[in-house]
Amino acid sequence: MITPWRRAVEYAAVVTLPTWLWGLVVLNVGTGGHTSADDVALGLVDGGTLLFPLVAVPVLTVVRKVLPALSRWRTATIDTSVYAVVYLLSLVATGLWAGSGPADAVDWAFVMMTVALLDLQFLMALGLCAWRYDRLVPTAPSGRLSGGPRVV
Repeated sequence: MITPWRRAVEYAAVVTLPTWLWGLVVLNVGTGGHTSADDVALGLVDGGTLLFPLVAVPVLTVVRKVLPALSRWRTATIDTSVYAVVYLLSLVATGLWAGSGPADAVDWAFVMMTVALLDLQFLMALGLCAWRYDRLVPTAPSGRLSGGPRVV
C-alpha cells in the first residue's frame, strides 16, 4: 500500500489508543477500582499495560506500510487480528516480566483476551480500522481546477 508514514502512524494510533483506553476503563469499572494481587503481580496496575500501546502502534504502522491495498473490511480484519496478537503477546510478556511462570502468564493473558472480547474492545478496533480506512488509501487529484472553466 502506498500510504505515507504520517498517515500510517495516525491510523495505528487512532485504532490502538481509544480501544486500549476503553479496555482500561471497563476493567476498572468492572472491578470497582479494586485491584487483586494477581493484577499487581502481572503489572496490570502501575503502568504495566503501557507495553501494549508502545508495541501496537509501531507494529500496526509497519503492517499498513508493508501490506498491499485491500478492501476496507479485509484490511480491518487483518489489522484487528494483528491488534489481538500484539495484545496477547504483550500480556504474556508483562506476566513473564512480573515474575509469573510461563503457564500462569499465558493463562492470565487468555483470560484478559476473553475480557477484551466481552467488553467489545476488539469489535471497537474493527470499527475504527474500517472507519479510518479512507485515510490510508491515497487519492490522486482529478486534474481539474475547481471553479475554473473546463478545457476540452
